[in-house]
Amino acid sequence: MKSIVRIAALAALSLSLATPASAHHIWIEVDGQGAKVYFGEFGENLREASPGSLDKLSPQAKVVSSAGERALTLQKSANAYAASGKIDGPDSIVAEDVRWPSFERKRDNKRGIYMPAARFVPDRTARPAVLTLDVVPTGGDKFQVVYKGKPLAKAKVEVRTPSGWGREEQTGDDGAFEVKLPWRGTYVFEVQHTDNDAGKRGDEAYDFANYVTSLTVVQPQGIEPLPAAAPAKPH
Repeated sequence: MKSIVRIAALAALSLSLATPASAHHIWIEVDGQGAKVYFGEFGENLREASPGSLDKLSPQAKVVSSAGERALTLQKSANAYAASGKIDGPDSIVAEDVRWPSFERKRDNKRGIYMPAARFVPDRTARPAVLTLDVVPTGGDKFQVVYKGKPLAKAKVEVRTPSGWGREEQTGDDGAFEVKLPWRGTYVFEVQHTDNDAGKRGDEAYDFANYVTSLTVVQPQGIEPLPAAAPAKPH
């Protein structure tokens, strides 16, 4: 009977939650061997490789703790950037690439920059934002999206698991949203924001900036996770 109830619950979840379209982003995973920064699409089990699209990425990473911040050294491997450096249990890890080449938007010939970033948290303790576009836990099932130090209202947040399951949340006027995480295992939240204010990155002028940031959360309890999606072929 329990198995039937569990299957019915899973079916209801799957039917009630639409799977949103995904976009390339970076995300961080941590295991017994340390932290790794991946580039691709988490929900599709797509990890870009080297030689290939991973070579376009030039991330920097650091540990953020109550004691301050300290840089991590990243070394590129076949499908990730591996971090070396001391990482304690309660530490949050952030990574970003501020050197991705600029591009031209075809519909209006405006020049833009792509700013991918990521955060990993070991638990859902409330943490301050440190990235330009950041997703931070605020306790329990509650989170907040922050842009340039201020809550980002009406932002769409994609929540994905390795199985490909996903749903979309939207932040309130205070940048906050709440989401239940039914399965054990890793979840990646992804948020995108386009800033149409022109600016300069170094000596290079741009017309708009596309920010894409992820948050990796590990759920220690819950339903047995669904099988991971088959690995997608890198571009």
